[in-house]
Amino acid sequence: MKDLLKKYKLILLSAVVAVAVLVIAFFAGGTLSDNTKTVVSPSASTADTANYTEAETVSETVAETTSSDNKTEKNEEKNKDKKSESKTDSSQTQKSTNAVVKSAEQSSNTAVSGSDKSLVKADKTSSRLNQSSNSTGNKGQKDKYLTDPIPEGKPKPVEPQEQETKNNKITCTFSISCSTILDNIKDLDPPDKIELVPNDGWILKPTKVEFKEGESVFDVLQRVCKENNIHMEFSFTPIYNSAYIEGINNLYEFDCGSNSGWMYSVNDWFPNYGCSRYVLQDGDVVEWKYTCDLGIDIGGSNAIGY
Repeated sequence: MKDLLKKYKLILLSAVVAVAVLVIAFFAGGTLSDNTKTVVSPSASTADTANYTEAETVSETVAETTSSDNKTEKNEEKNKDKKSESKTDSSQTQKSTNAVVKSAEQSSNTAVSGSDKSLVKADKTSSRLNQSSNSTGNKGQKDKYLTDPIPEGKPKPVEPQEQETKNNKITCTFSISCSTILDNIKDLDPPDKIELVPNDGWILKPTKVEFKEGESVFDVLQRVCKENNIHMEFSFTPIYNSAYIEGINNLYEFDCGSNSGWMYSVNDWFPNYGCSRYVLQDGDVVEWKYTCDLGIDIGGSNAIGY
């Protein structure tokens, strides 16, 4: 019995020891496991950190690449905008240039138009007749006032602003005639102007008049008309730098046809320039004549280029 009890005690003790060993082994194993984790954890953490860092780096790289791409796209968009703005500016500049050119062309066309109107107005009077420097003839190079070359031996024009008068008195013969109207009464318009035409055609018969040396045909005409109560109307034409006689004794250009008007001659020569540019000399014979046919009917066609 005792032996059996000892045997059971040994078995029980062995069991207890075994259980104790298991318990110890269990706790020991848990501790070791925890320690391993502690040791491995940093390693795992480092790996995770490395992986995270790598991932972060890749992410940042991707982000940077994306950002770079975005910047590139933005730059491209900006460049496109700049190009678009540049094109717009260029277009606007071109438009502005075109506008300026157009404006300039319009301005230019307006100036030419005004000049043409002046010339047309002048041409309507059959080359302005009494200031026939605007002749239709083309005998040579004209001066700045459109005057054809002066025939040899004839006096050259003296511009009004350059004329100088002296106190000594000299004389010339002056006359005004409209006899050609008598031969063209049917063309007189209005017809009642016939009352203004003297029966013999003389508005002023040849008369000797005094004038100051240096005075022009126009200067003497003004004084003669005033002294004899004869109506006279004139205008100044800058393009020819001369006065133009529109009407004498209320007989005007075009009153007796489209080719009618007043012309003047000095010593039987019809000057091809205006009366205020012709400076008289002592003894000159000045005749004012009304023409109904561009000077052909009074012998003055040469003055207007015919």
